[in-house]
Amino acid sequence: MFRFLGILFILLSFTAAGFAQDAERDKISAAILSGNAKTLSTYFVSSIDLTILEAEDVYSKEQAEVIIAKFFNDNKPTAFEIKHQGKSKLDDYFYIGDLTTSKGKYRLTFFLKKEKTGFLIKQLRLEPGD
Repeated sequence: MFRFLGILFILLSFTAAGFAQDAERDKISAAILSGNAKTLSTYFVSSIDLTILEAEDVYSKEQAEVIIAKFFNDNKPTAFEIKHQGKSKLDDYFYIGDLTTSKGKYRLTFFLKKEKTGFLIKQLRLEPGD
């Protein structure tokens, strides 16, 4: 009986983590679609690996917000759709999507890392798309 309860607890824990990660993914996607850098930055780790076109480095959360805000100001998002998702060997979740803006299409990739406060973005890449 205790063994059954232990297995059930483990399965429920994984399911709950999956739902939490899905909720964060949806909130992040909404922030991207709305072009809201301030909301998006609330999901950044303290030092984020950020690549936006020619800007590529590890930035503080605040620096990354400024860079993304400039991108969104210059390229108003009109659509965002996640095309592929998965889990890395490091237990990070990754999402690859197409971002359509007023000035073109881009490929946007972000990695979520489990932190004490929830899932946060540890890496975000924005590259010219097809």
